[in-house]
Amino acid sequence: MRAERDFQTNWHYLPEIILMDEVKSTKSATGAMSFEFMNGETHELIDLLPYRTINKLEKYFYRFDQAARENVKIIVTDMNYTYPKLVQTVFPNAMVVMDKFHIINALNRAFNKTRIKVMKKFTPSSREFHALKRYWKLLLVPTEQLNFEQFKKWTNFPYWMAATDVVHQLLSLDSELEQTYQVLNSVRSAVQHQDWHNYNAAFWNNKTYSEEMKNTIKTLESHHDEIRNTFTTHYSNGPLEGSNNKIKAIKRASFGYRSFWRFRTRVLYVFKIKTKRALITK
Repeated sequence: MRAERDFQTNWHYLPEIILMDEVKSTKSATGAMSFEFMNGETHELIDLLPYRTINKLEKYFYRFDQAARENVKIIVTDMNYTYPKLVQTVFPNAMVVMDKFHIINALNRAFNKTRIKVMKKFTPSSREFHALKRYWKLLLVPTEQLNFEQFKKWTNFPYWMAATDVVHQLLSLDSELEQTYQVLNSVRSAVQHQDWHNYNAAFWNNKTYSEEMKNTIKTLESHHDEIRNTFTTHYSNGPLEGSNNKIKAIKRASFGYRSFWRFRTRVLYVFKIKTKRALITK
């Protein structure tokens, strides 16, 4: 196909900033998941691959000229263990930056598991059980964003309260839940404000948070260097996460693809047109 020839890989160039992630693609892809990477400055989708294992990714990237690989300075990725290893072997001048969204998402999941554990201490018919189940999203809202002025009636509570009061009532049900909540918000705030000192202090100032949060913190500590780099740069995988939604929309509009390579061609074509239009409007 002519379209497929138009999207042959340029093995002589790689950008200085690369965003890496994975997305669900076609059944013919390994595990139905594909590796994708994007130019971190222009937000141009560079390629979509039918695999994501380190051996195959190494073979793919070694096809690029050494000069191209040495040109890469920053790789932004999630907590997938594959990609930092890939950087060590393939990109000698690059540092790994852990995406902020994935750090915060890991903390939110740990807190949510803690909430469910506490919720199950109460009988399913109790007010406490229903309140913890109903207002799980409210507990994940950063404390500085909670409304403390607007009072209203809340289900499972007998009187009018502000959102801050509801959160306070829920946290008062269990001390471990409250301590875990404090750690979640302290770390999340430090990440969002790129405050490395407060990020580290949040872990050590309180040791009574839940096992679920402790396990997540151990995972974060295993990525110490990558997370440290996060606090010194402004890059994130946000543009690549946004592209995933567009890729899913392409799949829905076509009712799926049997051939991965036809799917890849369609995706790259759509993103090439989008990138050209964006450059023209700047």
